[in-house]
Amino acid sequence: MKNVSETYGAARLGKRLLAARVVNDGTRLKVTSLLTSGDNLSSETIENGRLFFNVDERLAIVKKISVMQSSFIEAVRVAQFEISQTLLEPVESFYFDNIPLDNRNGHKRFLTIAYHRPVVDKMIIAFEKQLRKPSGFKLDAVAMTQGYLSFCRVEAGDLQVLANVEPDLITFSFLYRKKLEAVSRMEIEIDDAIGIEQAKNLAADFKMTISFKIAELFTEGITVPLSRVLLCGSLARNKIIQAAIAEQFSIDITLPQFHEGYFDPPEDTLDKYQPEQFIIPLGLAVE
Repeated sequence: MKNVSETYGAARLGKRLLAARVVNDGTRLKVTSLLTSGDNLSSETIENGRLFFNVDERLAIVKKISVMQSSFIEAVRVAQFEISQTLLEPVESFYFDNIPLDNRNGHKRFLTIAYHRPVVDKMIIAFEKQLRKPSGFKLDAVAMTQGYLSFCRVEAGDLQVLANVEPDLITFSFLYRKKLEAVSRMEIEIDDAIGIEQAKNLAADFKMTISFKIAELFTEGITVPLSRVLLCGSLARNKIIQAAIAEQFSIDITLPQFHEGYFDPPEDTLDKYQPEQFIIPLGLAVE
Protein backbone atom coordinates (compact mmCIF):
# COMPACT_ATOMS: atom_id res chain seq x y z
CA MET A 1 0.00 0.00 0.00
CA LYS A 2 1.40 3.37 -1.04
CA ASN A 3 1.72 6.23 1.44
CA VAL A 4 -0.64 9.11 0.75
CA SER A 5 0.57 12.60 1.61
CA GLU A 6 -1.28 15.92 1.72
CA THR A 7 0.45 19.24 1.13
CA TYR A 8 -0.94 22.76 1.21
CA GLY A 9 0.54 25.73 -0.58
CA ALA A 10 -0.55 29.09 0.85
CA ALA A 11 0.41 32.37 -0.80
CA ARG A 12 -0.20 35.97 0.16
CA LEU A 13 -0.62 37.75 -3.16
CA GLY A 14 -1.51 41.43 -2.93
CA LYS A 15 -4.28 41.62 -0.32
CA ARG A 16 -5.42 38.06 -0.91
CA LEU A 17 -4.51 34.75 0.65
CA LEU A 18 -4.79 31.76 -1.68
CA ALA A 19 -4.28 28.09 -0.90
CA ALA A 20 -4.11 24.84 -2.84
CA ARG A 21 -4.36 21.31 -1.45
CA VAL A 22 -2.43 18.61 -3.32
CA VAL A 23 -2.59 14.91 -2.54
CA ASN A 24 0.20 12.57 -3.62
CA ASP A 25 -0.76 8.90 -3.59
CA GLY A 26 2.65 7.74 -4.76
CA THR A 27 1.65 7.52 -8.42
CA ARG A 28 0.39 10.99 -9.28
CA LEU A 29 -0.49 14.40 -7.91
CA LYS A 30 -4.12 15.36 -7.40
CA VAL A 31 -5.41 18.88 -6.68
CA THR A 32 -8.40 18.40 -4.37
CA SER A 33 -9.16 22.00 -3.40
CA LEU A 34 -8.41 25.60 -4.21
CA LEU A 35 -9.30 28.13 -1.54
CA THR A 36 -9.26 31.91 -1.20
CA SER A 37 -9.60 34.24 1.76
CA GLY A 38 -13.18 34.71 0.52
CA ASP A 39 -13.82 31.01 1.30
CA ASN A 40 -13.23 31.59 5.03
CA LEU A 41 -9.71 30.22 4.68
CA SER A 42 -8.70 29.30 8.23
CA SER A 43 -7.27 26.55 10.40
CA GLU A 44 -10.59 24.74 10.03
CA THR A 45 -10.40 24.62 6.23
CA ILE A 46 -6.71 23.72 6.23
CA GLU A 47 -6.88 20.13 7.48
CA ASN A 48 -4.03 17.65 7.74
CA GLY A 49 -0.76 17.81 5.86
CA ARG A 50 2.29 20.00 5.52
CA LEU A 51 1.98 23.71 4.73
CA PHE A 52 4.41 25.76 2.62
CA PHE A 53 4.14 29.51 2.01
CA ASN A 54 5.64 31.97 -0.46
CA VAL A 55 8.27 34.67 0.00
CA ASP A 56 8.57 37.21 -2.78
CA GLU A 57 11.88 38.42 -4.16
CA ARG A 58 11.58 41.79 -2.43
CA LEU A 59 12.31 39.95 0.84
CA ALA A 60 15.25 37.94 -0.46
CA ILE A 61 18.61 38.21 -2.17
CA VAL A 62 18.90 35.97 -5.22
CA LYS A 63 22.12 35.18 -7.05
CA LYS A 64 23.12 32.71 -9.73
CA ILE A 65 26.28 30.93 -8.59
CA SER A 66 28.49 28.51 -10.50
CA VAL A 67 30.60 26.00 -8.54
CA MET A 68 33.31 23.62 -9.76
CA GLN A 69 32.06 20.04 -10.04
CA SER A 70 32.10 18.28 -6.67
CA SER A 71 29.65 16.40 -4.49
CA PHE A 72 26.24 18.05 -4.29
CA ILE A 73 26.57 18.76 -0.58
CA GLU A 74 29.99 20.37 -1.03
CA ALA A 75 28.75 22.41 -3.98
CA VAL A 76 25.83 23.70 -1.90
CA ARG A 77 28.23 24.73 0.86
CA VAL A 78 30.41 26.63 -1.58
CA ALA A 79 27.39 28.36 -3.16
CA GLN A 80 26.09 29.42 0.24
CA PHE A 81 29.54 30.70 1.25
CA GLU A 82 29.79 32.76 -1.94
CA ILE A 83 26.46 34.50 -1.42
CA SER A 84 27.25 35.06 2.27
CA GLN A 85 30.31 37.09 1.25
CA THR A 86 28.04 39.62 -0.49
CA LEU A 87 25.70 40.17 2.46
CA LEU A 88 25.92 43.27 4.62
CA GLU A 89 24.52 41.52 7.69
CA PRO A 90 25.73 38.44 9.60
CA VAL A 91 24.85 35.10 8.02
CA GLU A 92 22.77 34.32 11.12
CA SER A 93 20.31 36.96 9.89
CA PHE A 94 19.34 34.84 6.88
CA TYR A 95 17.81 31.56 5.81
CA PHE A 96 19.46 30.03 2.74
CA ASP A 97 18.22 27.91 -0.12
CA ASN A 98 19.98 26.53 -3.18
CA ILE A 99 17.96 25.63 -6.28
CA PRO A 100 19.96 23.39 -8.67
CA LEU A 101 19.85 24.70 -12.24
CA ASP A 102 22.12 22.48 -14.34
CA ASN A 103 25.72 21.38 -14.93
CA ARG A 104 27.60 23.46 -17.48
CA ASN A 105 31.27 23.43 -18.52
CA GLY A 106 32.32 21.38 -15.52
CA HIS A 107 30.38 23.51 -13.04
CA LYS A 108 27.23 22.99 -11.01
CA ARG A 109 24.94 26.02 -11.30
CA PHE A 110 22.62 27.14 -8.51
CA LEU A 111 20.04 29.81 -7.90
CA THR A 112 21.14 30.64 -4.37
CA ILE A 113 18.70 32.55 -2.18
CA ALA A 114 19.23 34.37 1.11
CA TYR A 115 15.97 35.16 2.93
CA HIS A 116 15.87 37.83 5.63
CA ARG A 117 15.31 35.70 8.74
CA PRO A 118 13.44 38.27 10.95
CA VAL A 119 10.90 38.95 8.17
CA VAL A 120 10.37 35.28 7.40
CA ASP A 121 10.02 34.47 11.12
CA LYS A 122 7.17 37.01 11.36
CA MET A 123 5.51 35.34 8.37
CA ILE A 124 5.85 31.94 10.05
CA ILE A 125 4.12 33.26 13.17
CA ALA A 126 1.34 34.86 11.11
CA PHE A 127 0.64 31.64 9.20
CA GLU A 128 0.70 29.62 12.40
CA LYS A 129 -1.93 31.91 13.95
CA GLN A 130 -4.22 31.98 10.91
CA LEU A 131 -3.78 28.49 9.44
CA ARG A 132 -1.23 26.09 10.92
CA LYS A 133 2.48 25.86 11.62
CA PRO A 134 4.32 25.92 8.27
CA SER A 135 6.76 23.22 7.25
CA GLY A 136 8.72 25.52 4.96
CA PHE A 137 8.65 28.22 2.32
CA LYS A 138 9.76 28.89 -1.25
CA LEU A 139 10.59 31.89 -3.38
CA ASP A 140 7.44 32.84 -5.29
CA ALA A 141 9.11 32.58 -8.73
CA VAL A 142 10.46 29.13 -7.88
CA ALA A 143 6.99 28.01 -6.77
CA MET A 144 5.43 29.46 -9.93
CA THR A 145 7.85 27.45 -12.06
CA GLN A 146 7.03 24.28 -10.13
CA GLY A 147 3.31 24.89 -10.50
CA TYR A 148 3.63 25.33 -14.26
CA LEU A 149 5.88 22.32 -14.82
CA SER A 150 3.77 20.08 -12.55
CA PHE A 151 0.20 20.91 -13.57
CA CYS A 152 0.27 22.56 -17.01
CA ARG A 153 0.92 21.55 -20.59
CA VAL A 154 4.46 22.82 -21.07
CA GLU A 155 4.52 24.75 -24.32
CA ALA A 156 7.09 24.23 -27.07
CA GLY A 157 10.03 26.64 -27.33
CA ASP A 158 13.47 26.89 -25.77
CA LEU A 159 12.91 30.14 -23.85
CA GLN A 160 9.66 31.06 -22.12
CA VAL A 161 8.66 33.58 -19.48
CA LEU A 162 6.06 33.10 -16.78
CA ALA A 163 4.68 36.34 -15.35
CA ASN A 164 2.42 36.37 -12.29
CA VAL A 165 0.58 39.71 -12.39
CA GLU A 166 -0.78 41.04 -9.09
CA PRO A 167 -1.83 44.61 -8.18
CA ASP A 168 1.48 45.37 -6.43
CA LEU A 169 3.99 43.02 -8.04
CA ILE A 170 4.79 41.11 -11.22
CA THR A 171 6.89 38.01 -10.57
CA PHE A 172 8.90 36.62 -13.50
CA SER A 173 10.32 33.16 -14.07
CA PHE A 174 12.51 32.44 -17.09
CA LEU A 175 12.46 28.85 -18.35
CA TYR A 176 15.16 27.55 -20.69
CA ARG A 177 14.46 24.17 -22.25
CA LYS A 178 11.72 23.51 -19.68
CA LYS A 179 13.94 24.26 -16.68
CA LEU A 180 14.20 27.25 -14.39
CA GLU A 181 16.99 29.58 -15.52
CA ALA A 182 16.38 32.97 -13.88
CA VAL A 183 13.90 35.03 -11.87
CA SER A 184 13.02 38.69 -11.70
CA ARG A 185 10.34 41.06 -10.40
CA MET A 186 8.65 44.35 -11.19
CA GLU A 187 6.97 46.42 -8.49
CA ILE A 188 3.76 48.10 -9.66
CA GLU A 189 0.58 49.74 -8.37
CA ILE A 190 -2.52 48.92 -10.44
CA ASP A 191 -6.00 47.41 -10.11
CA ASP A 192 -8.80 45.98 -12.26
CA ALA A 193 -9.85 49.49 -13.29
CA ILE A 194 -6.54 50.18 -15.06
CA GLY A 195 -6.85 52.53 -18.03
CA ILE A 196 -5.33 52.22 -21.48
CA GLU A 197 -2.49 54.71 -20.94
CA GLN A 198 -1.53 53.21 -17.60
CA ALA A 199 -1.60 49.75 -19.17
CA LYS A 200 0.68 50.93 -22.00
CA ASN A 201 3.18 52.30 -19.49
CA LEU A 202 2.99 49.07 -17.54
CA ALA A 203 3.57 47.03 -20.71
CA ALA A 204 6.59 49.12 -21.68
CA ASP A 205 8.19 48.50 -18.28
CA PHE A 206 7.17 44.84 -18.55
CA LYS A 207 9.00 44.53 -21.89
CA MET A 208 12.06 46.36 -20.54
CA THR A 209 12.28 44.05 -17.50
CA ILE A 210 12.16 40.97 -19.71
CA SER A 211 14.61 42.43 -22.24
CA PHE A 212 17.11 43.27 -19.50
CA LYS A 213 17.03 39.72 -18.15
CA ILE A 214 17.28 38.21 -21.63
CA ALA A 215 20.37 40.35 -22.25
CA GLU A 216 21.89 38.84 -19.09
CA LEU A 217 21.07 35.36 -20.34
CA PHE A 218 22.71 36.18 -23.68
CA THR A 219 26.00 36.90 -21.90
CA GLU A 220 25.68 33.47 -20.26
CA GLY A 221 25.40 31.76 -23.62
CA ILE A 222 21.62 31.52 -24.03
CA THR A 223 21.06 33.12 -27.43
CA VAL A 224 17.72 31.62 -28.49
CA PRO A 225 14.76 33.97 -29.09
CA LEU A 226 11.92 34.29 -26.62
CA SER A 227 9.12 31.88 -27.56
CA ARG A 228 6.19 33.16 -25.50
CA VAL A 229 5.01 34.92 -22.36
CA LEU A 230 2.55 33.09 -20.11
CA LEU A 231 0.43 35.32 -17.89
CA CYS A 232 -0.63 34.13 -14.44
CA GLY A 233 -2.06 35.78 -11.34
CA SER A 234 -5.23 37.67 -10.50
CA LEU A 235 -4.85 40.18 -13.37
CA ALA A 236 -3.79 37.68 -16.04
CA ARG A 237 -7.19 37.86 -17.77
CA ASN A 238 -7.47 41.64 -17.73
CA LYS A 239 -8.10 42.40 -21.41
CA ILE A 240 -6.54 45.87 -21.31
CA ILE A 241 -3.34 44.53 -19.75
CA GLN A 242 -3.24 41.61 -22.18
CA ALA A 243 -3.66 43.91 -25.19
CA ALA A 244 -1.01 46.38 -24.00
CA ILE A 245 1.54 43.61 -23.40
CA ALA A 246 0.74 41.99 -26.75
CA GLU A 247 1.57 45.30 -28.51
CA GLN A 248 5.10 45.07 -27.10
CA PHE A 249 5.86 41.58 -28.42
CA SER A 250 5.66 39.69 -31.70
CA ILE A 251 5.21 36.36 -29.89
CA ASP A 252 2.30 34.60 -28.17
CA ILE A 253 0.98 36.14 -24.96
CA THR A 254 -1.18 33.41 -23.43
CA LEU A 255 -2.43 31.81 -20.23
CA PRO A 256 -0.96 28.49 -19.07
CA GLN A 257 -3.05 25.48 -20.07
CA PHE A 258 -3.77 23.25 -17.08
CA HIS A 259 -4.14 19.46 -17.32
CA GLU A 260 -7.68 18.70 -16.18
CA GLY A 261 -6.62 15.23 -15.03
CA TYR A 262 -4.78 16.68 -12.04
CA PHE A 263 -7.91 18.35 -10.64
CA ASP A 264 -10.41 16.31 -8.64
CA PRO A 265 -13.21 17.17 -8.83
CA PRO A 266 -12.81 19.67 -11.71
CA GLU A 267 -16.05 21.51 -10.90
CA ASP A 268 -14.68 22.57 -7.50
CA THR A 269 -11.32 23.65 -8.86
CA LEU A 270 -10.91 24.36 -12.56
CA ASP A 271 -14.55 25.22 -13.19
CA LYS A 272 -15.02 27.34 -10.07
CA TYR A 273 -11.81 29.36 -10.24
CA GLN A 274 -9.44 30.81 -12.78
CA PRO A 275 -6.62 28.35 -12.04
CA GLU A 276 -3.79 30.60 -13.29
CA GLN A 277 -4.40 32.65 -10.11
CA PHE A 278 -3.25 29.64 -8.09
CA ILE A 279 -0.05 28.74 -9.93
CA ILE A 280 2.13 29.86 -7.00
CA PRO A 281 0.09 28.03 -4.29
CA LEU A 282 0.07 24.95 -6.53
CA GLY A 283 3.85 25.06 -6.88
CA LEU A 284 4.23 25.50 -3.13
CA ALA A 285 2.23 22.30 -2.59
CA VAL A 286 4.63 20.20 -4.70
CA GLU A 287 7.41 18.83 -2.49
